[in-house]
This record gives sequence, structure tokens and C-alpha cells, in this order.
Amino acid sequence: MTRLRTSITVPAAATLVTAMWLVPASGEAAAEQAIPLHQVQVTATRKPEPIDEIPASITVVTGVELRARGANDLRTAFSLAAGVEGTPGGDGGPAGAVPSIWGLREADAYLLVVDGVPWGGAFNPATPSIELTGIERIEILRGAAPVMYGATSFVGVIHVIHHAPSDTPSELSVSGGSHDSFGLSGNAELHSHGDYQHALTVNLDHRGYDEDRTSFVRYHALYRGAVDLGAARFHVDGDVSILSQDPMGNLLLRDGPVLHHELSVNANYNPAGAALDQDRYHLALGLDGNNSLGDWSASLAVTRTEDDLLRGFLRGDAFLDPPDAGVGDGLQADGYSQSREITDLYLDLHVTTDVSADLNLTYGLDFLHGEGSEHAINFGYCIDAGGSEQDCAGAHHADELVRSGDRRNFAGLYAQAEWRLSETVDVLAGLRLNHTQETAKGQAIDSTGPSPVIAFEGDDERSNTRLSGVIGANWHAWSSGDDALTLYGDYRNSYKPLAIDFGPEAETDVLEPETAASYELGARILLLDGMLDVDTSLFRMDFMNGLTFADDGTGNFVRANGSETRFQGYEIESRYHWLPQLQLAVHYAYHDARFVRFARDNGADAAGNRFEMSPRHLGGIGLIYTATTGFSGSLVADYVGSRKLNKSNTVEAGGYTTLDASLSYRLGKYRVQLSGYNLTDRRDPVAESELSEAVTVTGTAGYYRLPGRYVEVAVSFAP
Repeated sequence: MTRLRTSITVPAAATLVTAMWLVPASGEAAAEQAIPLHQVQVTATRKPEPIDEIPASITVVTGVELRARGANDLRTAFSLAAGVEGTPGGDGGPAGAVPSIWGLREADAYLLVVDGVPWGGAFNPATPSIELTGIERIEILRGAAPVMYGATSFVGVIHVIHHAPSDTPSELSVSGGSHDSFGLSGNAELHSHGDYQHALTVNLDHRGYDEDRTSFVRYHALYRGAVDLGAARFHVDGDVSILSQDPMGNLLLRDGPVLHHELSVNANYNPAGAALDQDRYHLALGLDGNNSLGDWSASLAVTRTEDDLLRGFLRGDAFLDPPDAGVGDGLQADGYSQSREITDLYLDLHVTTDVSADLNLTYGLDFLHGEGSEHAINFGYCIDAGGSEQDCAGAHHADELVRSGDRRNFAGLYAQAEWRLSETVDVLAGLRLNHTQETAKGQAIDSTGPSPVIAFEGDDERSNTRLSGVIGANWHAWSSGDDALTLYGDYRNSYKPLAIDFGPEAETDVLEPETAASYELGARILLLDGMLDVDTSLFRMDFMNGLTFADDGTGNFVRANGSETRFQGYEIESRYHWLPQLQLAVHYAYHDARFVRFARDNGADAAGNRFEMSPRHLGGIGLIYTATTGFSGSLVADYVGSRKLNKSNTVEAGGYTTLDASLSYRLGKYRVQLSGYNLTDRRDPVAESELSEAVTVTGTAGYYRLPGRYVEVAVSFAP
């Protein structure tokens, strides 16, 4: 089993989950219901509203559907959302994900929100800590949220929402799967204390993979409590995630136009003992109520993340025979050990008031603080083609000692109005005044020579004050009974500081932020007495002032602002409700993502080239049947088209199709479910490593592969 840093044992975790059922719940468990036809959202407006009143493309994936499909990660959760990929794995480890929206897959391009709190704060989304037990729904808003969440996203917001304490269903589940995987999870509404209601969700996941030495163990607990105080309602969330990962090491490597297919897809080229260990602690407090101003809300969240990492990446000269044939020092791979600490703080205060019968206004202020530091030791090591580390001269010598830190403060004043202009036209408009401030520092010590020397030391800072905003409108063009046609359009303008990944390097340049403007036109259609719904949209997003490379005057190309990129296309998703319990889902997206202006790190011009790892065509079809008793099941096929693997567009990966299926049977309080994932067993490259080029001295690019076929059986009990 994967090495654990925590003192919690598997039997102790099992005892914790089982003990939940020794405390009787305050009421009957909520029965699983059919997937609802009409959805509400809170992401775009901070208050529950029907989707057809929001001028933006939004998909809601309910917890009922997630459980019916046996969805166990973001890939399977998003597999029926048009144009959205929940690509598994990545630099965050096998428990993580690198989602893509509107054709852009970057670690910080989207905002991940959990129960109203940015999950990852001012830095990168914390996907490895996401677990789907206890989910009430997931909302996917395409495009930025420049008013409600400010300078934190460009291509979309993924909002994970758990059940409220009073609505938490009681269920205990045990599972076992391929590669010695197993899991234990439970939800329960706990005994109320007067008006105080609270609930607990806990789970243990151990997941193995086809790849050698690749797995993760995650302990997770979520406590939610709420009480009505009369003048206000108080709520508290406590979330703890203890995660130990043996990182993926079967990257497909590229040297220029050459892909190295000669290595086994299941070998692991990390150094011996590689691990990505993370402890994450989160506490959120909130008050909300109503007074003469309207509905008001105040929330405060603090998160602490601690990482201990050991990993490595192959160099390009690993393929030379012998490996030291005139290249470098003969070591075949570069690795690092690192300790990393990040503290996030989030504060939001806002009021929603009805100015008139036709005008609603939400206004407030928020503050997002992030501070992180890292200490790393960079080294070289040797490894054979099978993935076994070999002894060689200089291996694991501390070649470079690195320390760096970054502090970010994002503050904003915002106001957003919803105005019913007429019986058929609604307008949404908002403006935000942002102030972002960042300081960075770093030091690198070269210890390859007779005595250590400071190779780099520096610091930088930048502040920006800038407006961002949104304006959009809905036209309810036609309605007849449950059938309707709504047309919508919106314009959004936002900006965002460049990503900080806290890798093992001492880069301290704080460049100017990227800016983005997006345009969207869409239509929502309900036909056949509301049984058929269709949502289709056209979009265009222009990135300006992004990261590129410029000659520093000495022939070296360094990081700089100035790139332009355009993302455009159309998306359509549709559901036909044959019966309340039976749905047919179909989706398709066409994405055209191109560099308008971009210089590579060797000075080559990439203007006009397709954006790397962005497929033009995505589509899928799914059949979902949910029943309160007897059989339920699902079958989902998802297609991802061909994509360019590099900015010069000299290497292309072909398209692939995945197939996921589930079959369950419910008898009284018990349910047995068989689920299969990636049944086509595709191992295609799906995400580029942002660390491999930074770590390896030869600039070899690495691409994480899709995890192989996985089968799981789960038995659940709902008292």
C-alpha cells in the first residue's frame, strides 16, 4: 500500500466511518430521486436562480446523476458537459485534474470554487483534494466571472456544492476495484442540538493504476453545521484532506518533433521513493440574514496547505546510447525534493436588495490573500528503460538549492444588477474595481562546483488597479406551456496575474497581468412539453498581454508580456427526458484556439498556429436511467479529437474515444453498483507537464497519459 505520512491507519478510518452510524440521524434518509428537468444556479449571481434567467452558458451536474453514473473523478463528472474536459492526473498527481473549458487547458485558467470559497485561493485550483462524496451538484459556468470573483479566472468557474446539513442523505458505502483499489465513505446528518443542525461526510480512497508505483491514498472529512440565531443564520464548514500520492511517471516524451514511443506506457521513471504528500486544512465561517437593506451575507475562510514532494523527469539524453555520449553530465533524469507551504484567506461581504419589482442589486466587497513559500533541492539521477533507478556517479548530489516565496492580495468592490426590462427581456450588468498586489522573491545556490555560490538572487513586485465587468441580456422569445425559446448574449472583460506553480526554480519576475475579453451568443430551447432541452452557444475570447519570450539583448530569450491568443467556437448540449428517470444526453463542441502573436523561447514565431493540447472536436452521448428501486444504469461514450502537442505544431496526437458504464440494483436500503471506466483502455497523451521542461536541463516536454481501464464494485447502505 502507498506510504503514508499521517498516523491515521486504515482500521482507524474504517472505525470513524462506521461510528457515524451509531448516532441516529434526526430524520429519515433522503431517498434518491430522478434527475430534475429544470435547474437553478448560484455561481453567476450568488443566489439561487433558474438557469434560463442567466445570460451565460451554464451546465449543472446533479449529485443524483453523479451517483447513477458512478462518477469518481472530474473526467467522468464532466463527460456529458459540452466542450468541458476534466482531464485526470497532471503535475498535481494521479488524484488531481487539469480541466479544460473553451479549449484552454492550463492549471490556473479556470476558478475552482467549493461551497462558495475559491478552492486554491489566489494561486492554482486545489483539484487533488476534490472528492465527490456528499455532492449536491456541480455548476460549470463557461467564461470568466469578472464581477463576483474578480481576477481569478478566464475560461470558467467550476463550483462544487455539497448538501446542506439539514439535507445530507445518510449512506455508507464500501468499494473495491482494479489494481488493489478500495474505498470506504459515508454521509450522515448528525443529532441536532436544539436548532443547531450538522452533518459529516468522511471517506477513505485508495486507488491503484496500471502504471508501476502509481497510486494515491486520500483521507477526507467534511463537517458542516448551521443554526438559526434569529437575526442571522450561522454556518461553519471544516474540511480536512490528508493525501499521499505515488506520482505518475509514464509521461510520453517529446524532443522537438520526435515522440519517444519506445518506452513502456506503464513504466515509472520517477526516482526511488517518489511521493507527493499533502496535508490540507480548511475552515469557513459565515453569517447571513435579512434586514432593511435586503439579504446580506458575510463569510471568512482560512486554508493551510503543506506539501512534501519528491519526483523527477527524464531528460532527452536518456535516449542516447551510451547516455553520456557527449551530452551533459551523463545523468538521464533530473529530480527534486521540496517542501512547500501555502496559506489562503478569503473574505466576502455582500448584500442583495430589491430596488424595485423589476430591479435587483447585489453589491459587496471581498479580499483574497495567498502566501506561499518553497524550499527545494535539485539533483540528477539515472534510471533504466524499465523504470528502475541505477547507481551512477553524482546521482542525488544536491546540485542546486532553491528557495522562493510569493504573496498575493486580490481586493475588490463590486456591484451587479438584474433588471427586468420588459416581460420578455432581462438584463444582467456588473462592474468591479479590482486591486491586485504581488511580491515575489527567490534565491538559487549552485553547489556543483568546489564550493557553493549564489547563482541567482532577486525580488520583484507589482500592483494593479483595474475595472472588470459583464453585461448580458436574455430575450424570452417564445413560450407555450412547458416549451420555450430563450436567446442570450453577454460580454465579459477580466484580467488575471500570471500563474505561480511554486516549482523548484527561483524565478521572481512578476509580469503584468493577462487580460481577456469574451463574447457569447446562445439559445436555450425546451420542446416536447419540456422533455427535450437544448443549450447551444457561440463564443470568442481574446487574450492579450499574455506570457511570451523576448530577446534580452544578449541573444537569450526571457519571459515577457505581449502574446495574443484567440479562442472561439460553438458548443451544443441536449437532453431528452424519455421518462422522469430516463435521459438521453448528447453534446458536441468545435473549438478553434490559435496564437495571434507569440514568440517561443528560441525566438521562433508561432503566430497562426493552433494552441497546444486543444482539440477542435469534442463530443459524446450518454444514456442514464435512475430509479428509486430495482435496476439503474448508465452508458457514456466521449470523444476527444486530435490536438497539436507543441506550439510549433509539428507533432499531433490522434483522437480517441472513452467508454464508461455503470449498472446498479437497489433493494430496500441496499444498493450494489458495478462501474467501468475507460473501458476502451485508451492511453493517449491528455495533459502537458508544466514542470518537466522547468526541471530538465534539455527542455524535454512530457505528456501525461489517460489512466487505463478501471473496474469497481460498490455496496451501499442507506438507513
